[in-house]
Amino acid sequence: MKAKSLLILAVSLLVLAGCNRPLDKRVESFVARTEAACEKYTDADWEKSIKEYEALAQEYKDTYKACTKEERERINEAFGKYTRLMIKRGASAVDSALQDAVDEASSFLKGVFGSDEEE
Repeated sequence: MKAKSLLILAVSLLVLAGCNRPLDKRVESFVARTEAACEKYTDADWEKSIKEYEALAQEYKDTYKACTKEERERINEAFGKYTRLMIKRGASAVDSALQDAVDEASSFLKGVFGSDEEE
């Protein structure tokens, strides 16, 4: 029980420490983590990632005027990379869906027209 309490305290401190990091560093870190692991993401992982992105984007919107030009450029570049990852994910999902449709159509058409082996 004591170990669990210490773990919770340690995680809380890390979260609080992360909040003190500049926004541009947090956005870049988020995108780098996503880029490194996204190939293995499940739908649930993507949902969590999108929520984190939305929170960071809202924070950026709220603090835009307080950011320097350099910070804005780093944040925008990182958000652009994240968008590229989302496009790649979407393209992969479309490719997979098309492949499934082709596989299904092939067997469906085989049923409709019969196979050469049956004749």
